[in-house]
Amino acid sequence: MKKLIKAFPLICLIFVTLWLRLINLGYSDYQGDEIRALYRPEAGQGISEFLFTQKKGPIQYFITYIIKIFHPTYDNEFLVRLPFAVAGILAVYFFYKLVKLHFGEKIASYSAFFMASNGLFVAFARIVQYQSLVILFSILALYFLSLYIENEKWKISGLYLGITFWGFSILAHFDGIFIAPFVCYVLYSWYKDKSILSKEVKFKHLSFTLLILVGIIGSFYVPFFLSVSESTKEYWANRISTRPEDSISTFKIYNPIFVIYLYAILGALSLSKIKKTFSVIVWFLFPFVVMEVLVSQPGTHIYTYILPFCILIAYGLERLEFLVYRKSKVNFKFLSIKAVTCLLLFLLAHVMFVDHSKEYAWEDKNFLMIELPKKHKQSAFAFPYYRNWEEIGAYIKTLDERGYYLTNEKKSIARYYIPTEFKNVELEAVANNLLGYTYLIHIKNPQTRNEKILGKKPSYWEQYELVKTFSNNGRIVAKIYRLSGNELEKMRQ
Repeated sequence: MKKLIKAFPLICLIFVTLWLRLINLGYSDYQGDEIRALYRPEAGQGISEFLFTQKKGPIQYFITYIIKIFHPTYDNEFLVRLPFAVAGILAVYFFYKLVKLHFGEKIASYSAFFMASNGLFVAFARIVQYQSLVILFSILALYFLSLYIENEKWKISGLYLGITFWGFSILAHFDGIFIAPFVCYVLYSWYKDKSILSKEVKFKHLSFTLLILVGIIGSFYVPFFLSVSESTKEYWANRISTRPEDSISTFKIYNPIFVIYLYAILGALSLSKIKKTFSVIVWFLFPFVVMEVLVSQPGTHIYTYILPFCILIAYGLERLEFLVYRKSKVNFKFLSIKAVTCLLLFLLAHVMFVDHSKEYAWEDKNFLMIELPKKHKQSAFAFPYYRNWEEIGAYIKTLDERGYYLTNEKKSIARYYIPTEFKNVELEAVANNLLGYTYLIHIKNPQTRNEKILGKKPSYWEQYELVKTFSNNGRIVAKIYRLSGNELEKMRQ
């Protein structure tokens, strides 16, 4: 019984991690950025040519390339997302192990739970995207570099494995570089440990591992930068130079209501342990300064500093426990603080990502009688989103004639699901005198956050022929209207 009680926090952590990342994983249609992560080369394009035309590192494409071998159509969303969900699950597990090595089991449990329930990390594990891979490889790098603390047999092999995984994390995305402060801290501690070899031997191994790191990164990024396209350069320039984005708003989309205030309070309380957490604070500050000072549109890349912040707020929760215990002298009170905090964070994440009776963030939704209003930011992803796109594509495919379509949804989503024989009117060079019908696909609560098509409200299109409707949980989520060429031309005049 004592063993069960001792293991209960870890059991809860495992349950929360698995539940939030696996339940209803295949519910949603593919979302815009997921489609871009699939390996879909153009005709005659090889894998290397394909990789060098992308804006991201190659690792996510290697994963979807392997999936394509066994599942060429990508039509099973659960199966395609599963490797990324597993990466997210393993990331939580090894984060727990990493923090335990440096700061003990209690802080490890708290830190891992904050990571497991944070909306950003839940979101990354529920979509086909590189972030879960970056996070997993980054944590594995730090974990293997730190293993010598626990077992001397890892003093050399841990170094090589850690640096190799760091290289993989940077290959997945540049974000992998942001663990550099903690890597330096661990390597410095390893180098100064007099029980581990001589300094000359250690310097030799450090030199070899540096060559390995440069080799891994350079194997892709050197030819990539030599052949980088103008569109990619423009994309990077926009991320740096465009109008600054509010990171607090981004955080609150994925962690609404009370979470930001909880993090702020616990973060402030953690300052009482600044000597213990100094290395983590430096780790936190590096990506924080880059994302909030140098980059205009950090978007969800703020996860790079939220990861170390999970350790800091774990110390804040420990401090809160101490303060409550000192005042009350009643153990169950600080136990209830942990229990209530963990339960609320878990339930909130469940309501946002797992439950789809209503789809946050596309619809208003309630959490414990508190309204979660729908969001108006287009970059939100991984929330429940099912608009019958596979069925829409299948219906369009049954039509005998070739034609055109219009939609208020993201072009990347429509282009993926709609048969290639049908062209988007808005993308056509000549939009007048179109032959054949135009099918207008109106999506309720689209990811574009725009209910209008060609500037016209949904009610305007009701005058045209309605040929198909699609429902989800008794709610109409998509309608298809058919317009002749003359009707479309007349409407556009």
